[in-house]
Amino acid sequence: MVRMCGEFDISSFPQLTILLRGTCQQTRDAWLIVDLRPLTFMDSTVLRELSTAQEHCEQAGHGLRLVYDQPFISRLLALRGATSQFPRYATPDNAWAGRQAPKH
Repeated sequence: MVRMCGEFDISSFPQLTILLRGTCQQTRDAWLIVDLRPLTFMDSTVLRELSTAQEHCEQAGHGLRLVYDQPFISRLLALRGATSQFPRYATPDNAWAGRQAPKH
């Protein structure tokens, strides 16, 4: 599981890339859970990297699930047409179990 805190945008892109791609390659679990609840801001750069990480996880036989509850993340996903690609999970336990949260 990866927990992202604070603000993530184009300036933090290199660190995010290393974190997500490295975790996708190292995980032995069926899912990479990315907990976005501590985020205070993210831009579309993060969304692109999450999409890339999801592709890498799928190629390795795993998957990626997002945990979030912030309306700004829901809006960003909706604006980018990515709500079906990244359904919302309310908690890491729900993500592990595959129990999606109700839509905002």
